[in-house]
Amino acid sequence: MATYNYKAVDKNGKDKRGVIQADTPRTARQLLREQGLIVSQIIAVKEGGNKRTGFSTFRKPMSTLELSLITRQFAILVNSGLSVEQSLNALIDQLESPVQKSIMMGVRGEVLGGRSLAASMRLFPKVFPAVYCSLIHAGEQSGSLGNVMTKLADYSDRTRALTSKIMMALLYPIIVTVVAIMMIVALLVYVVPQVVKVFESSKQELPFLTKVLIATSNGLRSYGWVIIVAIIVIFFSVKRALKQHEFKLKFHKKLLEIPIAGKLLVNMDVARFTHTLSLLLTSGVPMIAALEAGRDTVSNYMMKNAVDRALKAVQEGVPLAIALGNEKAFPPVVIHLIASGEKSGNLEMLLEQAGNHQELELSHRSQLLTGILEPVMILFMGGIVLLIVIAILLPILNMNNLVAT
Repeated sequence: MATYNYKAVDKNGKDKRGVIQADTPRTARQLLREQGLIVSQIIAVKEGGNKRTGFSTFRKPMSTLELSLITRQFAILVNSGLSVEQSLNALIDQLESPVQKSIMMGVRGEVLGGRSLAASMRLFPKVFPAVYCSLIHAGEQSGSLGNVMTKLADYSDRTRALTSKIMMALLYPIIVTVVAIMMIVALLVYVVPQVVKVFESSKQELPFLTKVLIATSNGLRSYGWVIIVAIIVIFFSVKRALKQHEFKLKFHKKLLEIPIAGKLLVNMDVARFTHTLSLLLTSGVPMIAALEAGRDTVSNYMMKNAVDRALKAVQEGVPLAIALGNEKAFPPVVIHLIASGEKSGNLEMLLEQAGNHQELELSHRSQLLTGILEPVMILFMGGIVLLIVIAILLPILNMNNLVAT
């Protein structure tokens, strides 16, 4: 049974869009006609990434919040005693979003075709991450799918909260910076030229600071578009260069060397990695598969490469703590906790503790970064505005002095 996206018109002439499952397009049209719809377009949902869901590559088909809510609903249905197929049917009936409904109907179609739930979800890599599919597979193998999905929903909520914590910490400084830059540009482009006309009519010698201000204003007005084009060119050049392994590795290494912010990035990646690894191992996923899935949760390319090399070492029989320690990418406290976990047999619990410790450091560093950035940005932008005001007032004061004498 295949899934189809359709466009149709109802008896009242209103446009309708949605998804439907049928054996053939002809059967799908017949089912829609029985519902009183006149079909104008029907497209099969094809296999393979974004083509399968028929959605634009510029937008993620489902947000992490939506995926978390769907996972929790699915867990409730499975824990209530329903089969996977029945749970999917009930879940699809509850969904209101055509996008979500189409995705889950695609998953149900694969399950009805004989695939496992995890294998069906792996056909939608833009929606279901590798970690997600690995946990679903472990839940199916162990017979505790409902419990695993509940843990997965909790994990999704925790990951989203971690990301939100960083975004909220940086939001205020970013807003202050953007507003201040816009204000300064507005002063230079619109206010300064009006004042300059007064200075030009007086034909007096202008102070050096005022000359610099006028030159900057003229430069922005005459070559502002060049600056914008240059920024765009640099942005896309860097973006293209980041596709090269060596450049991307060096760039991400430099990011980790930024004071305070670099440590913040390390804390975030390590917290996400250790929590993921702990959840996967607790759910019964083998170490190698857990490392492969955990590696995909690391955003910094240098750290991801370190995990990849450690993974190869573990495959050769090297203990995880030694493999990660040799890469010099993870904090020593995390390596010690992992080593203790391997020796004591409580690796999952100590990985969880390592993740909690990194989250605590992340919270402290984000507060420190915000506390430093806010006054620094205010002072910096205030200083620039002060210079502009002084540069405008100096000639006026000189004119007053000339009149007084």
